[in-house]
Amino acid sequence: MRLSKIKWAALGGLLLSFVSLLVHLLLAKSSASLVQYSAFTGFTDDINVNPQGRKDVPHVRLWGHVKSLDSLYPFANPRSEYHDSTDQTNSFIYAKVFGGFEKIRNSICDLVAVSRLLNATLVIPEIQESTRSKGISSAYRSFSYIFNEDQFIVALSNDVKIIKSLPQSMKESMKKKEYPIFKPTGRSSPNFYLNEVLPKLKKAGAIVLLVTDGGCLQSKLTHSLQEYQRLRCRVSFHALQFQAEILALGHRMVERLRGSGQPYLAYHPGLMWDTLAFHGCAELFQDIHTELIQFRRAQLIKQGVINDQLAVDSRARRANGSCPLMPEEVGLLLRALGYPSKSGRL
Repeated sequence: MRLSKIKWAALGGLLLSFVSLLVHLLLAKSSASLVQYSAFTGFTDDINVNPQGRKDVPHVRLWGHVKSLDSLYPFANPRSEYHDSTDQTNSFIYAKVFGGFEKIRNSICDLVAVSRLLNATLVIPEIQESTRSKGISSAYRSFSYIFNEDQFIVALSNDVKIIKSLPQSMKESMKKKEYPIFKPTGRSSPNFYLNEVLPKLKKAGAIVLLVTDGGCLQSKLTHSLQEYQRLRCRVSFHALQFQAEILALGHRMVERLRGSGQPYLAYHPGLMWDTLAFHGCAELFQDIHTELIQFRRAQLIKQGVINDQLAVDSRARRANGSCPLMPEEVGLLLRALGYPSKSGRL
C-alpha cells in the first residue's frame, strides 16, 4: 500500500512537470511569434512592403521615393576663379595603373588632378593586369575595356587635355624607356610634383608614372587646392562611366532583383586586405589569412601609412566598429531586425 502511494506521487509529479513544460513551450512560441511579428511589421513599414509583397503608398523613411540627386552635383562644379585648360601644355603624362577595380578608379582620379596641376596632357592610362583581373580578358589592359573613353575625354575637356595615345613620333622612345619614370604613392604631395616631376617633364617632353598604391596624390589638400578636390569628384562621378555593356548588365541584374516586387539589399562585406590591415583586424581570421593581413599591415607601417604597432587587439578594434562584420554576422543582424528570409534578397 505504501509502495502504491509512492508510485502515485511519482506519477503525479511527472504529470505536473509535463504540464508545466507544455505551458512554457506554448508561452515561448507565442512570445517568439509576437517579437517576430513586431520586428517584421516595423521593418516592412519602413521598406514600404507588406508581408505578402504588395507595395503600399511610398514611405519616406527608407525605401520610399528617392528625390533626384541632380541637385547635389553642382557642388563638384568649379567656382568662378577656376580657368579652363589650354591646348598649350608641358608635354605628356603616360601612366600605368596597377591594382583592383577600386584602386584603378582612385588612381585615375588622382592622375587627372596631377595632370591639371602640372598643366600636362594626359594619355589614357594603361591598366595593368593584377591577380584579381588575371584571366578576365586579353583586352583588360585597355581603358576602354571597362570605361567609356569618349565620355571620359569630353567630360574633362575643360579641365585637362586628354588623348587616347602618344603621338607616333614619341612611341619609339617610350618603348626604349627613354623618358623619366616615377613611382608616386598615395601620399605624394603637390610639392613633389611641382619641384621634382615638373622640371623633368618640361625637359624630356614626357614622363611615365607607375601607380601601384591605389592613388598618386595625397587625399587631403590645402584650402588653396580645393578645386583639385572638386576635380577628383568630377572624374569619379561624371567622367568615369562604365561601358554600355557593363551598364546594361548592371541594369538587368537590378531589374531581376526588383522583378518579384520584394525588397532586396546590396551588401558589400568590405573584407579587403588594405582595410583589414589598416584597422588591425588580422586576429579575427585564421591561419594564412592572418599572416597575409599582418604582412600587409607591416608594409603599410613601413610606408608610413599607419602610425601604430604591428600587433594590436583585433577584438577591441572590432568592438569600436573599426573592423567589418563577417557575412554570417550580417545575416544574424538582418534576422534579428525581422528581415524575411523568404521574401527578400541579399
